[in-house]
Amino acid sequence: MPLDPGYLILTMLVIFLLTGMPIAFVLGVTAMVMILLDPNVMPQIIGMVPFGGANNYLLVAALLFMVAGEVMNQGRIAERLINFASSLVGHIRGGLAHVNILTSLFFSEISGTATSDAAAIGSVMIPQMKKRGYTVAFAAAVTATSATMAIIVPPSLNLILYAYVSDTSIAQLFAAGIIPGFVVCFALMFTAYVISVRRGYPIEGKFVFKNMLDTGREAIIPITLPILILGGILGGIFTPTEAGAVAALWAIILATFYYRSLTFRALLDTLRIAGKRSAMLMFIVATSTLLGWYLTNKGIPQDIAEGILGISDNYWVVLLAINVFFLLAGTIVHGTPAILMLVPIFLPLADQLGIDRVHFGLIVTINLGIGQQTPPVASVVLVTCSIARISIGAIIPSLGWFLLAMLVVLALINVFPALSLWLPSIIL
Repeated sequence: MPLDPGYLILTMLVIFLLTGMPIAFVLGVTAMVMILLDPNVMPQIIGMVPFGGANNYLLVAALLFMVAGEVMNQGRIAERLINFASSLVGHIRGGLAHVNILTSLFFSEISGTATSDAAAIGSVMIPQMKKRGYTVAFAAAVTATSATMAIIVPPSLNLILYAYVSDTSIAQLFAAGIIPGFVVCFALMFTAYVISVRRGYPIEGKFVFKNMLDTGREAIIPITLPILILGGILGGIFTPTEAGAVAALWAIILATFYYRSLTFRALLDTLRIAGKRSAMLMFIVATSTLLGWYLTNKGIPQDIAEGILGISDNYWVVLLAINVFFLLAGTIVHGTPAILMLVPIFLPLADQLGIDRVHFGLIVTINLGIGQQTPPVASVVLVTCSIARISIGAIIPSLGWFLLAMLVVLALINVFPALSLWLPSIIL
């Protein structure tokens, strides 16, 4: 009896992942093996499909936003945002924790990736929080979870990739991520406040209006970047790809000419780093496209949809199953390959349930954001633990409370679609 291709693909994916093989090779090798073993598929597909998948104008936007985020990161723009955030929320109990979270929200609207956010904010905030009496684990947990806002609020790289695989408007997805991003920010700040009150963490002084104006003057120019991006896209002034080009150029002008925090040689190094990350992303896109093509060719997405619907035809039960699947997937697969590989599989099921594709994009993104905070992958947590010089085991107790807050937000997004759909409906 021949093996079911779905089970064979799953087995190979698990085995290759456990060996530590890079994710792009995991996807590509699995697809190649399946195609070469299938006499009904021409082997020439192995070369044709990946090229077609990567040759997409929309993906240029993701690469350009990566350049903008990396330039702003290396240009030490985060320090100005931290000073402004401190003037706004430093007077609240657990002031530096709130500064950390609010700065992450600001920087998320520039970086587009959670790891960049965690590295930029964590390198400054974690040492400062340690000096002020916060536990290292708490400081690292705050940094890791707040960095997740970078994949929810625009210009989220994950939302761009979701738009690519689901044929959904980037403008609508960007608009849809704004309110959930602020809800996540509020939930994390509320959690930090409760913990800070119980542990007696300090405030950073009284609120001073003049100080807010002074620090705001320094931060206003970097904050114009997300305003420029969103205003241009939502206003129909330029396309998402053109917005990426404008963002990259504006970031370079700010870092090298206005603030002069990035030398020409450092700029070249920064562009080299962004180029390497872009190459990694495109490799993953190419190989995931090949695997996705084979899965679709064999009707595996439809089989999975029928299997889940076989459990129950109740809307909420099926939606819960989808959430649990993406949440668990996020713990073992990074957000980028998870979106590229899994969204095409589950999209037909979401359409069948009548879930709006924009709403589904936020559900997927938040699930993967929570999942990437959980071992064994936990890429963002690894970044903050490296900065804080602690083990993942040490951060788990503090991390748990913030993950619980994010799960509450996830439940709200599922139950109340208007949280993600209302804003796009009124401005687009």
